[in-house]
Order: sequence, then structure tokens, then C-alpha cells
Amino acid sequence: MASELPKRWRPHVARGPARARAPRLHSPPAHAAPPPREDRRARVPRLLRFTRHGVPALAVLAGVIAMGFGTTTSLIGGAGLIGAGLASWLVAWLYRVGVEGDRARDAEERARREFERTGRWPDS
Repeated sequence: MASELPKRWRPHVARGPARARAPRLHSPPAHAAPPPREDRRARVPRLLRFTRHGVPALAVLAGVIAMGFGTTTSLIGGAGLIGAGLASWLVAWLYRVGVEGDRARDAEERARREFERTGRWPDS
């Protein structure tokens, strides 16, 4: 399906494969390091870190101390406390993994929209 317009009126034909790329006003040098990412530990509040790691650690510690008494009941109770501490840590970890996956999907969706709009996949 050929166009009736002369080539000079169809500049995308003259540019070849670069026709879909948006013009870059500023391109960083190829050897430039990526911008430093902010440290994740600095962004997480102390109370949240304590809730994620401290509460399960305290439950495990209480279980170990309870098991130290040596009676049958304390061994069973200590094992229950250790299991509860590990389970609460695992639930918090699984939640963080799920949220990170959502962020990755959102970023990919934004990249796809940018690609549809400009014809160029964003660098980051």
C-alpha cells in the first residue's frame, strides 16, 4: 500500500528505523554510572522495622526461654511460641514480596504505555 505523497512529505520514511524513536534532548554518556538509589533501610521507620523483625524475634526468644525450663509443658509451649514467631515473620516477608511484585507490575505497565506513546522502551 504505497502512499500518494512524495517522500519529502513523509519524513518518517527517510529516517528509517529511527522513525519511532523520540528525539533525545540530552543523552548521558555510555560510561556514566546510574544515579545512586536511596538506601531502603533508611526509608523504613524504626517502629515498622521492629514490628516486622523485632516482634517475631521476641516470640522466638520467649519460646527458647520457655523450652529452657525443661518440663513437657514448657517444651510444647516453647515450640508453639517459636512457631508463632517464625510464622509471623514469614507472613510479613510474604506481604513485602507481594507488594514488591505489584510495584514491578506497575512499573512495567508504565513502561508499556510509554512504549505505545513514543515507540521507545524507557531506560528505567
